[in-house]
Amino acid sequence: MRALLLLAVLLLPSAPLRADDEKLKIQPHLVDLHLGDGLSSVQELYPPARDWPSTRDKKHGVTRYRVDKADAKKFPAHVQTIYLGFRRGDLVEIEAVYDEEYSRRETYEQLAVDYSLLYSAPHRSGDRFWWDDGHVVLRVFPAEIPVGPDGAPLSAAAAAAPNADLSTVVWRTGVQILRRSVFAND
Repeated sequence: MRALLLLAVLLLPSAPLRADDEKLKIQPHLVDLHLGDGLSSVQELYPPARDWPSTRDKKHGVTRYRVDKADAKKFPAHVQTIYLGFRRGDLVEIEAVYDEEYSRRETYEQLAVDYSLLYSAPHRSGDRFWWDDGHVVLRVFPAEIPVGPDGAPLSAAAAAAPNADLSTVVWRTGVQILRRSVFAND
């Protein structure tokens, strides 16, 4: 009888850790960074080993930095690359792409299940999962990482080279949080 009761409990759908009448609130931090941080705060936490390459998104007014593990003197465990988006000096977007070992152990689907325990069932489109509380959006997805002939991920400089072959990619687990208001028209 105990076995049947245990089996019934295990087969019940898991409930989110919040009641239905509570408003979903996504935590605005990832890899020890918080939305709203300034570039100097980020560089104190992850001191640059060299200049971080950046691009400008004119549509949204966001400057994005790509920070690979080799670009910082200190870096979060199991993370291969961090993308940081700043608007008017404030951090409005954080994306972490995990390394091969972590991505093999914790796929993007498994990570989406983990987040669903905190934030309830996600929205889904193909292989992308997301949660939106009206202020912050959390996305979990497979990140495509271009690799060289040796199978090693290409640095930002190598990927930007005019003769770079970006046809070979590997998949990694990616997580992103962003201020909804900055990207609301997308």
